[in-house]
Amino acid sequence: MMVYMDGVGERIRAIRRRKGWTLENLSANCKLSIGFLSQVERGLSSLSIVSLQAISRALEVSLSELFLKEQDHQLAENEAVSPVTKVSEQLRIQIAEYPITYQYLSGEFPNRIAEVLINEFPPNYRHPLATHKGEEFGYVLEGRLMLKIVEDEYSLEPGDSYHFLASKPHSYQTSEKKGARVLIVTTQRLLESHNQKRKLPNKHKNGFTN
Repeated sequence: MMVYMDGVGERIRAIRRRKGWTLENLSANCKLSIGFLSQVERGLSSLSIVSLQAISRALEVSLSELFLKEQDHQLAENEAVSPVTKVSEQLRIQIAEYPITYQYLSGEFPNRIAEVLINEFPPNYRHPLATHKGEEFGYVLEGRLMLKIVEDEYSLEPGDSYHFLASKPHSYQTSEKKGARVLIVTTQRLLESHNQKRKLPNKHKNGFTN
């Protein structure tokens, strides 16, 4: 299931207004400019995951509430969830014109720690230095990736992996001609509930499901 975040600005505006906030209030709480937030709400500017997280924290909602429909949230809350995620059920997110595609592989259960996903980086991509809480692990599936941690740079090929404290400033870069697919495990929860359509299957006596 592929989700494009084209409607996220409208949902941010709706949640902001529901809280009785002006753009000035939201700006003060998420540390993003009023002009930028205005463009986001009108669908004129794209958002990074980092900006989305800042906005969701300020609004005191999960990231999923910024793009899942209300009925999808009700499904996530009211239905038992399978421990297995079929490939057709894995959530794939591309945020407007933001070039990375995120494929979420994590399961859903109370108090889980790890967020597991595949990041698809396009060619000629450069991510600015960033930090977040917890740890980050990566395994390069395809392509080549340049990883920078503080001042150290590492050239990674398929089969190479990395693991570090994400509180250290880090960034990613791909070559001009080739992107990369990277399996990432992080202890930073990116989405609070994203497998909204994964019902617990009914099992027959022979062990197979219907």
